Amino acid sequence: MGIVNTSRVPTEAGCGALITIDQGHREIHEGDSYTALYTITTAAALGARSGILIKTPAAPKGVHMLGSFACSAASDARLCEAPTVTANVGSHGNVIYNRLRGSANTSGIFDNATVPVVNKFTTLTEAQIAGDGSFALGTVLRTFPVSIGTGPQQTGGTSRADSEYILAANTKYLVLLTTTSGSATTHWLLLDWYEV
Repeated sequence: MGIVNTSRVPTEAGCGALITIDQGHREIHEGDSYTALYTITTAAALGARSGILIKTPAAPKGVHMLGSFACSAASDARLCEAPTVTANVGSHGNVIYNRLRGSANTSGIFDNATVPVVNKFTTLTEAQIAGDGSFALGTVLRTFPVSIGTGPQQTGGTSRADSEYILAANTKYLVLLTTTSGSATTHWLLLDWYEV
């Protein structure tokens, strides 16, 4: 259901149609929408992986997330809930951007540092994943191939409402790309989410 801008009631020029915005768009205007980006070129090895690891805030804060992925050679994408990743594995302190650039709001997402830092995320390389002897994917919520030459692929359907995942509170999530060729592959991982 659309959210009506009650400060004024805009109409489409010439037709009198009421203009509304959806929840995701509204959260951008409220300063509660965030983005995280990671790009890396993997080694020339079949199955080389890269990922973004986050931990969601405790309830009642809810995280509604979209993931978009692209690659220079064919890869598989996965969204994993409650993966096993040892504390302090990965590169921490990566910047989360508020999509309303003038907002002072910050995300409730944590990184994977020994002392987790709020409003930061962790990136993972193949070497970091392979070096974590306890690494496991957890529950794979979605997996699909990411083809080259097709532009970013989302984790859900073709409209925003169908694409969003509502993440559990106080839970680790991993978005992972895995190469399916033996060539060095550039991975782009982009997460957009809002917190309500």
